[in-house]
Amino acid sequence: MTGFAELVERVENGAGCDNSLDVLIEVALFQPNEHVASCRANNAGTKVIYTTHCGHQETYWADEWTGERSKASAALRVRLLEGEGE
Repeated sequence: MTGFAELVERVENGAGCDNSLDVLIEVALFQPNEHVASCRANNAGTKVIYTTHCGHQETYWADEWTGERSKASAALRVRLLEGEGE
């Protein structure tokens, strides 16, 4: 996956909505919970596949992160500062 710093740069330097970038942001910001263990982009990079702790997979559209680039950038920067990014 794209490193956090590179992803932040793409978010901040881009314009308009971009579904494939929304997917990358969604995956980068994902945190496991009691229901979902992991997530990844589908092969086309257009949707997010969530995997439950039991191994069941569900596919969804990513949130509209690039519609709110400043919010996406801030969230990614927090994760970067927490040492979770590359």
